[in-house]
Amino acid sequence: MFGLLLIIAAVVAMVKIADAENQSMILWGVVTLLLVVACSVFIPFPFLGPLAGFILSFGAMTTYKIVTNK
Repeated sequence: MFGLLLIIAAVVAMVKIADAENQSMILWGVVTLLLVVACSVFIPFPFLGPLAGFILSFGAMTTYKIVTNK
C-alpha cells in the first residue's frame, strides 16, 4: 500500500517539475509512471523501485533539456 503512495508521489512530483520547466506535464507524467512501475516490478525492495524510477525520469528530462537546448 505504501508503495502505491510512493508511486503517486513520484508522478505528482515529476509533473510539478515538468510544469516548472515548461515541459509537457502529461508526457513526463506518463513517462514517470511507466518507469516507476517498471522499476517497482523489477527491483525487489519496495521503496527502491519508485525512487529509482523517479531518478531515471528526472535524468531523462535533464538529458532531454541538454540535448534540445530548451
